[in-house]
Amino acid sequence: MSELILYEETVQEATIAYGNKSLTDYSSVAESDDEVWNRGNRFPQKHRKVPRNTYFLTAASQEGRTAPIRPWPEDPFTQVDLLDSEEEQVKELIFRIRTSKSISFRQTLANRLLTLFYDAKEEDSASLGISAGSLRNFYKFLLLHSNLKYPTISLTPDYNIYASWRGEQKRIFSVHFLPTNGDARFVIFIPNVRHPERQIRISGAVTTDILIDTVALYHVCDWISQ
Repeated sequence: MSELILYEETVQEATIAYGNKSLTDYSSVAESDDEVWNRGNRFPQKHRKVPRNTYFLTAASQEGRTAPIRPWPEDPFTQVDLLDSEEEQVKELIFRIRTSKSISFRQTLANRLLTLFYDAKEEDSASLGISAGSLRNFYKFLLLHSNLKYPTISLTPDYNIYASWRGEQKRIFSVHFLPTNGDARFVIFIPNVRHPERQIRISGAVTTDILIDTVALYHVCDWISQ
């Protein structure tokens, strides 16, 4: 059973932050979709030696070579686990997001994720760019809830996905998608009816499959759904 911890308090002003770093969306509006996707020198492509839609389990021989054992059929969530590196997993997941018909803002989101990846790699070439586990967790969440509005997307210092939805009267719902076990941390800011100059802050930790049900009490879907 998932552990759920909720904290409720009043605050003077709503802010979105992770640690001591503010999370701001610096999405570029100047770049076209083609410009984002055709940065070959910044996002090098590698040849794949397996047929499309089929992946192979491999074993090492005594001579140190790898040999295919059997084909592994495509699956939207296990296929990426067989890729060579975390970076390859991230690229595969972004491609899946870009081509997923159940995500209405798939093109915009994919471009934003690529921009975040490029920027993180430019700042530190040895970094993850984006955590594959966190991105996979976010992707699964979007597939479960296809009616969501496009959120503001940022990265935490650990390269995890941090998504925020804003509504009227400074309403905010933010989710930090953790890289393991489908876990997430969330925070909600809603108006304090008795003290209009203040806000109520609710935060907690939960698995993403029950996240929306968990926050339903606070009518979050009223401002994050289309």
